[in-house]
Amino acid sequence: MSALKWLLMAVGAAVFGSAGAVVAYDVYLSEQLRRLLSRNKTDESGADLKVRVERNRTRNPFSLRVNILGGSVGQGLR
Repeated sequence: MSALKWLLMAVGAAVFGSAGAVVAYDVYLSEQLRRLLSRNKTDESGADLKVRVERNRTRNPFSLRVNILGGSVGQGLR
């Protein structure tokens, strides 16, 4: 029984580790894509384009609201 316990704990740690590796690889790929897409930004005349993204300072209506008193997080999405 103890061996089964240790085996299941090792399998659980491996699953969490592989999930973390998948997330890290996804972040790496998104950074590579962002770099590739922003590499050659020129207009038809050949002048460099400096695109500046204006951030909207208003509150995002789909933002996650967390209940500080300990309720479930999913209730803040209603």
